[in-house]
Amino acid sequence: MAIWDSRLVNGQAIEGTVYWSAGGAALLGLPARALSQSFRDFLGHVHDEDRATLLAIMQAGIDQRTGYELQYRVLWPDGDTHWLDARAQVLSDRQGRPMRTLGMIRDITEQRQQMIAIAERQELAEVTLNSIGDGVMTTDPQGKTRYLNRMAEQLTGWSNALAHGRDIRETLQLVDESSGQPLEHVAVKCLQQRQAIGLSSHAQLLTRDGHSIAIADSAAPIWSRDGVILGAVVVFRDVSHERKLSQQLSWQATHDTLTGLVNRREFEHLVASALHTAKEEGHTHALLYLDLDQFKVINDTCGHGAGDVLLQLLAKLLQAQMRDSDILARLGGDELGVLLPHCPLDHARLVGEQLRQSIRDFRFAWDTRTFELGVSIGMVEITQDSKSTSELLVAADQACYLAKEQGRNRIHVYQESDVMLAQRHGEMLWISRLNEAFERDYFRLYAMPIVHLHAGQESHNEVLIRIRNSHGELILPGAFIPAAERYDMMGSIDRWVIRAVCHHIMSVRDSLPPLDALAESCRRTPALYSINLSGMSLADTSLQHYITGQFVQFEIAPEQICFEITETAVIANLPKAQVFMHQLKTLGCRFSLDDFGSGFSSFGYLKALPVDYLKIDGLFVRDIASNAINRAMVKAINEVGHVMGIKTVAEYVENSATLAVIRELGVDYAQGHAVGNVRPLTAGLD
Repeated sequence: MAIWDSRLVNGQAIEGTVYWSAGGAALLGLPARALSQSFRDFLGHVHDEDRATLLAIMQAGIDQRTGYELQYRVLWPDGDTHWLDARAQVLSDRQGRPMRTLGMIRDITEQRQQMIAIAERQELAEVTLNSIGDGVMTTDPQGKTRYLNRMAEQLTGWSNALAHGRDIRETLQLVDESSGQPLEHVAVKCLQQRQAIGLSSHAQLLTRDGHSIAIADSAAPIWSRDGVILGAVVVFRDVSHERKLSQQLSWQATHDTLTGLVNRREFEHLVASALHTAKEEGHTHALLYLDLDQFKVINDTCGHGAGDVLLQLLAKLLQAQMRDSDILARLGGDELGVLLPHCPLDHARLVGEQLRQSIRDFRFAWDTRTFELGVSIGMVEITQDSKSTSELLVAADQACYLAKEQGRNRIHVYQESDVMLAQRHGEMLWISRLNEAFERDYFRLYAMPIVHLHAGQESHNEVLIRIRNSHGELILPGAFIPAAERYDMMGSIDRWVIRAVCHHIMSVRDSLPPLDALAESCRRTPALYSINLSGMSLADTSLQHYITGQFVQFEIAPEQICFEITETAVIANLPKAQVFMHQLKTLGCRFSLDDFGSGFSSFGYLKALPVDYLKIDGLFVRDIASNAINRAMVKAINEVGHVMGIKTVAEYVENSATLAVIRELGVDYAQGHAVGNVRPLTAGLD
């Protein structure tokens, strides 16, 4: 990559002069030394099919003062053809007359060759995957059954002879898994639309003897050489085990495995639905936040096993006193949540008091000891005037905190004055601290290594941000990021990190002796830095230009930068995220999708995103050595990622047992204390 600098004459590129750095001259196949040449001489290096287009695009960008970006071919003196990618801005004098174009140019020959190879491999993979199946059936153009292979006969219960000539809807009877109603048949749909129909996710096959089997099915038209449809081929397979596993995973994603209660994520969704009905239909609901007062004492004196048993007993005790429509959830540790739909505040007080008294009367016996319990309850009403799900949850949490502050084992009803004002006051304090961090340069960069498990040495670090205040205290992002998100400061923080990382890369390069610097520049795998981007930055249309400007200013190879984006942020900003990622991808930047697997629509988005790495959500990695379902989830994500040509990273690899399992599953990278700790990012760390 090199700087592209063209001087204009009377606003015309053709009359001007091109100045090359040594690296720029090398991109033309010339000796690597500084070079100036007339624009006409430069055009002599350009492939004759691209010259007119190059000049037209460049001149149009000059005339309109918009700059330009294009790709074109150059012929090297040895006869080789190379592709170059150029993008530049137009610089004008004070009277607005264009004087120069300045930008970056890089050789993308290898990338274009790789894109062609990848496209061929993807095409082969798609054809192969679309043809795989246990049962195969064919029809004529009217949908009459022609042929079943042996596995199709076993699955359907129909023999080839009996099925021949019968309607495919009779020999391959498909119904909806949930409702039992007949489905629009995949073969009939294929013949009507004259195109392949993809795999369904909820089909059940009713066999000839009345049994039902969960299947995945697809169909494709059979064409003659002259373009006439001869019929359809249906491929299907028994997915009973996979469907059952999927249902188990779905349950696990919404429930706490210890108590069987709804978990925090699902509880928040249910609260959001209740808020929606309150605003749209005027209903009133109640939200309770429960914190057990003596749970830590039991855990400390009797062990975590006793605490687990206590939570299971309390879950059954409380559920027995609630309506079927009421929701009891475990939010984490000893914290419980209760959602009372269609319940005014006065009645919610009675329910809350009943729950409080039940826990108060409960006696927990463990070995020779007996414990009394208490519970602090925060309560908030959900009405048309409620603002958002997050504010409701914060309000309930703060009300619970005040219940504990007032003596524990009591109920406190949320009030704007004693909860929200305190919260806002704390956030406003953080805003002033963040401004001070910007002004006094208190931000610090740290690095967490991402270690390749199956290859040689490779330097790859995730960049983390901290604040080192005037007292020397190190403040983690969990303390200041919520305030930054609420008050629209995440964009500024992201930009600070991007600039600081680029400066670090330049510092590392400049700190090397000349011979080491030359060796560093020739490394096939330069150090890679992963930078976290917020959802706010994904929606910032000017961020791409800022990033490009930093690359130019610090002379950074875009291939050294990987942007890490959470799955939820991408989904929330999908159209803008696609544009942003594709534009930076053309520069050579890489992208990593963080917390992958936290959403069950994850796989559907992968085809639309140019992702290089999948970081598997630590929720599935932490206990993978002892949890078969989590192991299956990680295995599935890893295999799908590899089929799509994407590298996988396991987060939260905290011990040798977890490391051994992810290595066995073939995960490419690991991140966590088992492979490396967080340390300051300094010029000596690359």
